[in-house]
Amino acid sequence: MVAQDATQFQDLLRLQTAIVARVVLDDPSGNFLSIGAVAQSFSNDVVFSSAVVVDALMNVIEESIASAKVTMPYIAGLLFFRERPAAIAALKELRAKLDVLIVHGRSINHPRFAGFALHLGVVLNASTIGVSKTMLCGEYVEPDQACHCVPLKFRGRHLGFVLKTMIGTKPIFISPGHRISLQYALRVVLQCVINHRLPEPLRLAHIKVRQARFRE
Repeated sequence: MVAQDATQFQDLLRLQTAIVARVVLDDPSGNFLSIGAVAQSFSNDVVFSSAVVVDALMNVIEESIASAKVTMPYIAGLLFFRERPAAIAALKELRAKLDVLIVHGRSINHPRFAGFALHLGVVLNASTIGVSKTMLCGEYVEPDQACHCVPLKFRGRHLGFVLKTMIGTKPIFISPGHRISLQYALRVVLQCVINHRLPEPLRLAHIKVRQARFRE
């Protein structure tokens, strides 16, 4: 579908503003023992979503796949409304309890502080973290060592962290979504980094969703 300007979708922009007003960036009580991840992939006008749940040692507990027909064009900054049906369907298929969910996408590191991970967190009332491979907005000085991170800032606000997980790879961008703080979001992602650029649950979700797309 053809990309369009977000200003043509004023009702969705107003909904984003309402969602942002409900965000809580505090940690829930207790530890995060089961960690989930969700990632999307497209094939023509179908979006596939994979959800994966791992334990604290990164052992897979459960996986699910869902797909949905794309009914909305690509609009920068409004991806939640395009990709949510498949993502929510995949997550609802899970029986395992999720303590925290890593989402492939942005969170508060968004021009309107309203990324995909933030939306999912509020809609599902879940602790969410956004992890992306590219920056949508913000400023930072790239870290030069593995497992080093620097703040990501935008309009004077600390939105998250830029983490270089491996030497020779580009950094990833980490931002809290809902019901989690900046520092705890970083802590969870660092716990999940194992010899790859992406945190392990998200890496596995990417593999599963690509496999599902190719099968289709």
